[in-house]
Amino acid sequence: MKNRFKEARFFARKPQCQLWLETGIHYSTISRIECGYIKPTKSQKQKLSKALKVREDWLFPNQQNN
Repeated sequence: MKNRFKEARFFARKPQCQLWLETGIHYSTISRIECGYIKPTKSQKQKLSKALKVREDWLFPNQQNN
């Protein structure tokens, strides 16, 4: 499965540390979400999609709302 989160972060040119500063989500948590080790909460999905300027349902397809 294509990793849209990683793709969006790449095209936004935002390292994980930058997302940490913008969202308040620790970069280690961002890394675990990106690698698929954990699923983001609804709040995290909203913050990350806003920071990356993409729709939440595009960024995290096939994931039910938490």
